[in-house]
Order: sequence, then C-alpha cells, then structure tokens
Amino acid sequence: MMRSLLQISKHGKRSIMTSATLNSRVNLKDTLKLPNTTFPIRSSLTPASAKELLEKCTDDLYKWQWENLPKDKTFVFHDGPPFANGALHTGHAMNKILKDIIVRYNIKLGKRVSYIPGWDCHGLPIELKALQNIRGTTGDVSALSPAEAIEKNKDLHATEIRGLARKLAAETVEAQKEGFRSWGVIGDWENAYRTMDLEYEVRQLRVFKEMIKKGLIYRHFKPVYWSPSSRTALAEAELEYNETHNSKAATIKFPLANLGSYLSSLPNIDNTISAAIWTTTPWSIPGNLAILVNPDLKYVVVNSPKHGKLLAGEERVEHLQKLLDEELEVIVKDIPGKALLDATYNHPLFPPTAPPHPILAADYVTSDTGTGLVHCAPGHGMEDYLTCQKHNIQPFSPIDDSGNYTSDALPTYDLTGLSVLSAGQDKILSLLSDHNVLLGCQPKFQHKYPYDWRTKLPIIQRATPQWFAGVEMIKGPALSEIEKIEFIPEAGQHRLHAYVSGRDEWCISRQRTWGVPIPALYEVESGEALLSEESVEHIISVIEKKGTDAWWSDPDSEEWVAPQYRDKKYKRGTETMDVWFDSGTSWTLIREKLGEREGRALVDIYLEGSDQHRGWFQSSLLTSVASTGKAPYEKVVTHGFVLDEKGKKMSKSLGNIISPQEIIDGSYWQRAGQMAKVAQKPEKAKKQKAEKKPKAVAESSQPAKKEQSPDIDTLRLWVAMTDFTADGTIGEKVLRFAQEALRKYRMTGRFLLGNLGDWDGKEVPYDELLNIDKYALYRLAELSQSSKAEYETLAFSKIFHSTNVFNKVFLSAFYLNILKDRLYVDDGISRASAQTTLFYILKHYLDILSPIVPLLTEEIWSHSTPAITQNMDQPVKGKWAEPPAEWSSDAAKELGRKFQSFDSCVEAVNLAVEDARTAKSLRANLEADIILVVPEGGEAQKFLKEIESELSAILLCSKVHISTSQPTNLDEGAWSYSKPFNLLLEEGTAIAVPAKGSKCPRCWMYTSRSEVEACERCAGVVERLGNCTATA
Repeated sequence: MMRSLLQISKHGKRSIMTSATLNSRVNLKDTLKLPNTTFPIRSSLTPASAKELLEKCTDDLYKWQWENLPKDKTFVFHDGPPFANGALHTGHAMNKILKDIIVRYNIKLGKRVSYIPGWDCHGLPIELKALQNIRGTTGDVSALSPAEAIEKNKDLHATEIRGLARKLAAETVEAQKEGFRSWGVIGDWENAYRTMDLEYEVRQLRVFKEMIKKGLIYRHFKPVYWSPSSRTALAEAELEYNETHNSKAATIKFPLANLGSYLSSLPNIDNTISAAIWTTTPWSIPGNLAILVNPDLKYVVVNSPKHGKLLAGEERVEHLQKLLDEELEVIVKDIPGKALLDATYNHPLFPPTAPPHPILAADYVTSDTGTGLVHCAPGHGMEDYLTCQKHNIQPFSPIDDSGNYTSDALPTYDLTGLSVLSAGQDKILSLLSDHNVLLGCQPKFQHKYPYDWRTKLPIIQRATPQWFAGVEMIKGPALSEIEKIEFIPEAGQHRLHAYVSGRDEWCISRQRTWGVPIPALYEVESGEALLSEESVEHIISVIEKKGTDAWWSDPDSEEWVAPQYRDKKYKRGTETMDVWFDSGTSWTLIREKLGEREGRALVDIYLEGSDQHRGWFQSSLLTSVASTGKAPYEKVVTHGFVLDEKGKKMSKSLGNIISPQEIIDGSYWQRAGQMAKVAQKPEKAKKQKAEKKPKAVAESSQPAKKEQSPDIDTLRLWVAMTDFTADGTIGEKVLRFAQEALRKYRMTGRFLLGNLGDWDGKEVPYDELLNIDKYALYRLAELSQSSKAEYETLAFSKIFHSTNVFNKVFLSAFYLNILKDRLYVDDGISRASAQTTLFYILKHYLDILSPIVPLLTEEIWSHSTPAITQNMDQPVKGKWAEPPAEWSSDAAKELGRKFQSFDSCVEAVNLAVEDARTAKSLRANLEADIILVVPEGGEAQKFLKEIESELSAILLCSKVHISTSQPTNLDEGAWSYSKPFNLLLEEGTAIAVPAKGSKCPRCWMYTSRSEVEACERCAGVVERLGNCTATA
C-alpha cells in the first residue's frame, strides 16, 4: 500500500514540507483526489424507495411528456389487448417491456407519446375460467376441466354467467395492471381501455353497422370449425394443431347405382361394382352426399375375392392390396376420372328407397393417400361444401352443439345422443361392418388435427347457421394496404399477406354468452333474421342507455325493435361476436381520442407475438379496411415466444415456468438454487452437508447476502438482450448474464460519479483535450450513433451487445483503468480533460441506457452532484444527446484509426510485462520502463511523438522511451523482455526494462530520486494545493 506519511529527509534531499512548520509530517493520501460518491456498489433501494423512484420515471414521466412535448409530434403506439384471464408470465414481460423501450426512446426524441394500455375482456377463455371457478354447495372443490365446467353449468342463466365473467375480468385487469406497472412500463394507465366497457362496445357495434351498410355481413348455413367441448364455432385463429392426433381411418365400399356411360360401354362389366373410398372421419358418413374423383387421374376396376369388384385409383392398387391382404385382379385400367362423372352410387346405410348420390370432380383429390376416391360430406368440410355448392347440393349435418348425433343421423338406426368422436363413430364402423362394406380400418392413423385452443380437445367441422364477414369483398384493398406497411421482421409481411389472401370470409358469430351481442332479431313466426342498418342503429341506441347485459336480462321487451319493424314479433339472437372482432376494432379508440392523421394511418406501431398475424393484426386490418378503406397501422412488429434454456416450451408439467415477479423479488434465485441442489450427485451433497457449507442457493445462484432491492432492471435487460424477432430463452444462465451486465453498468456508473464528485462543471474545450480523451469521445460518438440507429430499427439486442462491449472492453479494461493516475494524482488540464470526458461518457451512457434500464439510470441521476445535473437533463426526460460533430470529424476519425492500430502496441507491452512478472523480475507494471522501437521517419514514430506525454499513463508504466533502433546501453545484467507489434502498418518492438527511478510515495511511479521524496510531478501538485511547499 502507499505510504500515507512522508517524513522530511534529514539528509538535505528534496522533500515535502508544510508551509507552517519544518520537520513535520504530511499525509500524502490527503493530497490525492480519490473517488467520492454516495452511489452504492449494490442497490440500497428499499421496496418503498424503489417505488418512489419508479413513479418518477413512469407515471410522472408519462404525465410530464404528455403535457410538455409538442402535440404536432405525437407518436402513437397502440397496445394489443392481452386476455384478462390469468397470471402474468415472461411472454407478457417480453411484450410489454419491448413496447416500453420503444415508448421511452420516442420520448427521448422529443415526441409526445400516446400509449393507452388495454385488455381483451370477452370471450371463451374468460367465460370458461369463470365457470371453472364456480363451487357447489357439496364442498367439492376439485378442479373442473373446461368441458366439464360447461356441462355442469349449462343451465346457468346468461346474466349470471356474464356477471361472473365480468367480475373475473375486472379483477384480472387490476392484478395485471399492477404487475405491468411494477416492471417500469409507462402508459396512460388511468385511462386504460377494456373491451367490456360500454363505450368500447358501442364503438365496436358502430363498426359492425358500417360493415352491414356495405353489405359485408351475412348469414349462411355452412361448415365451420366447431368445438363440442366449448359448444361454439371457432375461427382459424382459435385452433391449435395436434401433430400426433390419432384418427380411425376407414376404407369403405359404396355400391354403384348407375355405372355411367363409360363403364357401361365396356365389355365384361356388370353393375356389381363398388367405389372404394377412404376417410379419416368415419363419423361423418351419415352426412355423405357425394363421392369425389380427380378428373385428371386414372382409375381401375379390380376384382377382390372377398369384396367383389372395386373402383379405385390406378396408383392406389398396391396400397389397396396391402389393406385387404389379398391379390387383386385388374379387370379394367386407364379409366379417366372425368369418365366417372355421370355415374351414381347408393349410400350403404341409407334406406333402399333413398335416391342415389352423384360422383363429382374435385382437383384436390390426390393419389398420395387413400384410394383415389374421397367421401364427400358438404356439412363437414369447407372444400366439400364448395364443391357441392356448384351442383346445388346443400349441406347436411345431423350433429348437435355437444358433438352428438341428432335423430336425423341415419334414422333407421339409433344414433341419437352418441358422441361423434367416440361412441357414435364406433357405432358407424360397426354398422358398416355389419353391412359388409367396411374394407378395412386403421384404428390409429396419426396425422395433424385441429384442437380447441382453450379446452385442448379435438374439434369437428359442422354446418350450422352462422354470421360471416365477407373478406372476399375487401381482400384486394386489404392486400394493397399490406404492401404499404413496414414489417419487423420483414417475413411478417408475407405471413399476413398469406393469411388474408387465403381467406374469403370470417365466421364472426359465437355460441357463447360472454361477449358483445350480434344485434340480430329473428322473426318469431318465420325465423328470418333482421340485421338491417336501421335496426342495428336502433339497438345501439338502446345499448347506450342500458348496456349489453340488458340484451339478455329483459328478453320480452319490445324496446329493442325499431318502431318501423314492430308490425311483426321478433326475438333477440343469443350469439356473440368473435373476440377477434372485439380487439380488432380497438383502433376506434385511437380515432376517438386523437382523431385522424392526414395522409397517415392512425397508429405508428402495432407490436405483438408472431401468432397475431392470423389474430389481432389481421382482424384489425380487416375491420379498418372494411370501415375506413385503409390499414390502422404503419408498422407491424412481431416477437417470438419465450422458451426455457433448453429450447422447450414452458409448462407446469415440465416445472420450467419462470414468472417475472420471482425475478423481481429475488425468489427465483432461491428456487434455482434448490433445483441445483437437487441436481447434485448424492455423494457431493452428502459431503457438503458434512462440511456444513453454505446453502446451494448462495453458492450457485445468488450471493449469500440477498439484495432486498426490487430487481426490475434485470428483467428488462433480459428482454433487451434477447433477439425478439426469433423465439427467446430464459433461465438461470441467461439471467445471470443479464445480472452481470447490470452489475458492470452499475460499477461504471459508480466510477464515473466518484471521479466527478469534485468536478466544478466547467467543460474543457474539445481542442484542449488530451489525445486519448479525444479518442474516447470518438469511440463514444460511435456508440451513441450506432445505438440510435439500432433504436430506430428496434435492434435492442445489438444495443445491449455494443454497450456491453464498450463497457467491458473499452471502458473497464482500458480507458477508465489508464485514467486513474490522472484522476487521483494529477491536477490542471490533465485531470480536467479526464473529468470532462467522464462527464460526456456519463451523459451519453445514461442517454443510451435509460429506455432499457430506467431505474438504474434514475438511481445514478439521483446520486449525481449539482455540477452534473445542472449540465445534463434527467435521463428519462432528456432529449437524445447528439454527439458534437467534432467528435466524429475527419480529424477525429484519423485519430481513431491511429489509436485502434495502437492496440497492437498496448497488447505487446502487456505481454512483455507479463513475461517479466512470470519470471519474477517484477511484481507491478510500474516497476518497468518501456522502450518502443519503431522505424525512423515513419507514421508510427510521428504518432508516438504526438502522444508521448500520454504514453506512460496509457501503457501503465513509469516511463516510455521512443527509439528508432534497438537499445545498446541497457544496464549490464538487467532484465529485459520484448514483444513485436504493428503500428500503422509498420513493424515495431516493445521492450520492458527495469524502471530507472525510485518509487514515488504518492503516485507509486518509479520516477522519484529516492523512495522518501515525491517525484517532480507530485511535488508540483502538492505545492499547488497550497498545503505544502516543495523545497530542497
């Protein structure tokens, strides 16, 4: 350690003396300018003080910017509403924190930001959870599955269900709101929107009315995705596909009733031919109304010893032989598919008196699977429906809301009430076998199959009367609008384009209670629907007074019928709108609050998960184009899903769920430690127990002393460091990395504040700065400019990487390290230049980091001296600081080029000194002088001469000598170590040799005449302090 006292020499040598008394002692440590700051190494914020600081950089910030930033520079960020039906998870954190970073950055650009958070409060997920929460009076508190909850409460009145769902949604909104705010997410929380609020519902209904006016809403009886477990129609966006679903695949023969002209003209052909069809939905056989063939495929008639003559695809004969386990004799081949289109067949389970059914052409029939002929049930598949519509064949679907057969299903047999996906299907297969028409059945045919996204159970396709929005009529304008929108990542444009172009209509009706009612009236006598513009406007006026609950609470009131229609008796429909229509009209909130923007879309950015291309992005686009003719947004940003560190989806069964709250309150680290302890080998665990080592949580997960401060910024930094355009991961390693980066940010902030503790606020002009400081500002300008460019493109992970590298590699490992001598020991322009540079680094450091880790930057700000705060705006409020042009001028770039080349020299010196340390020739770098040998007259020599006065500080040695030749006057027997380097494309050598002078007791450099007196530099500094004078 440095000697704190320097005794006056009794031998007449140069020494330090007080101005008052000779032969006294001076405490040299007191003459050093050591760091001084109240900013702690580890956050000392209590939950209460953290909350206070959080309010300053969230609620106070949002209010301030809304009231003070210019209205004509408003940035509109529209929040896609999350479902109000569960606890917050890391997917929520990814979503909301990404939005918050963008909002904060735009405030730093001087824009007034509109960000109104919202919640999607209607729909099946919330209704199901409300029903599952109902507990009976028997004391049974066992959890019900969604399907069980629906069945158990099927007689509950709609108003009761709506009340329960509303209460659940309201409670969830408040809980989630508290969570979002605790993450440092700013927004207009006091005016947050909920899709269940009356004013929202009215705006939604007005969009619906506008679409009615344009003829875009209609009612059809056609197949839709139907969930027997939820008892409602579903949209494509509400499906999940199970890749390992097992169906019963059946091959069935249908006897031909009329062979048609082509087959009848062939010799040796009689009327005992049967068409062999293949299906993975045997339950749909009661709805069979046609057989489909591909007109361009070839077909054959084969003879089966067991099953007679069969008609099949020519390329499927081998498959049929394997299925039947017998040799098949080909009787007729090369039959064109189109030649079969005048043939007919009889349904094997219909009465003999039933009329025959046709064989129809369909180009989606292939020879890849099955028999080349397909069973066609227009009531159970959209392709079948469209094919049959061309022939005026109406759909037939004898299945009820629960997925059970009705009495119309094969009335000759007793199928009523049997589930089509279980007992009913088994009954069908049994009947087919009894009639000797079942050629084969594969009981477990694995394939991709749609499931209800909420109940996780299989769905069916079922023809029912539903309300549809005609997408086909607005598809062209919608696709044109997509071309104008910016997408991040760019692939999002193709995805949204594909979803819209592949959709002709949108089933918007749902057979559930919790939602916005479809304002349709039905004439009691005829059942005909009334959904006119006038009727809907009248119903909206009633809803504005009474609310949507009244649609169910007073069913007999004539008030709902517009006066001009009261000559007939009507009843109200019970269907509700698809929740995607609910959230898809949320743009109306922005239009109402902020108005239209001339020549621009209502909203700057929509940002949600990648699954929203088929959900909210699409529904918002369609409703807006249908209503206004243009897209509601200018930019669409999507993020991936959050997986665990092994790339697995998070689930309770895997035990890999991490909640944002446990990261913030620190409980995650305890749990991670416990998991690490469980994973230890038994003998290791036993040994640790015997040695009474600290708990595993302290060893492997968290420092032994738990930090009490809320760890909000680790959560936020994890989001920023993740490339959100792909699926991200979270776990102990990832969070450790974020924590370590945050710790280094904090340590750098502490160094900056500590060494600016006595700064007087006077900035040294750029031209007077030392060269190394100019170089630091050049590097800082590069970081600031690249960070701004990356904020603009939302490349937050690149900002994290570049700031992390700048912090660790340039600042901590190099620049801040070489400044210590100038900051602690020096005075005058050398120290002032360093402090000015540190101030600029602090200013831009906080500027870059504040959108990502606002709590840390505000904490640093709160510990800053008046000299700092008077020269710098509050980080969260301050406008983005553009680096002065001189920092990036041609001269600065040239200096940067030279210093970057100088890295080779620094590395060579470090290696040479390390060799000396390894050989025990020295213990500390300052025990060495450095000789830099470079070619005479070259650019390298010129540059070294320019920075000669700064070299000893940069190279962390006592003295540096520049030479153009290898030294020959080294002391005999003295050690030396050399390493080559390349400076500005010129070869050089760095030689470490013993320092010539004695160790200065103040600065520790070996530049003093003796160990008991200060070096010339330190003597001058002390003398200028006014406390001591240097005398001989």
